Amino acid sequence: MLKGSPALLLLSIAFAAYSSSTPRATNPNFDGKSWWEYVKVLAADNMEGRETGSEGLRRASAYIVEQLKKDGLQPAGVNGFYQPVKLISRQIDESASSLAVVRNDSKEPLTLEEDAFFSTRVQLAPEVNAPMVFVGYGLLPRLLLRS
Repeated sequence: MLKGSPALLLLSIAFAAYSSSTPRATNPNFDGKSWWEYVKVLAADNMEGRETGSEGLRRASAYIVEQLKKDGLQPAGVNGFYQPVKLISRQIDESASSLAVVRNDSKEPLTLEEDAFFSTRVQLAPEVNAPMVFVGYGLLPRLLLRS
């Protein structure tokens, strides 16, 4: 699950609310003080990290909506200031998973978390049988070191 994304989205919304609601004639220079106040509130311990579906995320969302309303912004979309987002949850069963390099009928098992890892960010294929498979930039240096 992407833990940083909801926080980044919330901060972006708060910053957008600040920048779009600040009259240019009365405050032509951005000093960062108002923005920092938003950051301090959203990063406070009582927001509990704003994990997806958590009470902390609900508090952070309510705070941002309150700021948007204070700034006179109008909601858009299908559910006011709140918009439905479909989330997909994936979990890897490592006890039922394996990875091996096969060459000339010789099979070399790889150890999960040492030689390789599976990511929940993509739907994994149940089996890959190919002469070479690109598995991501993070694995390449490890392969070069082992050569």
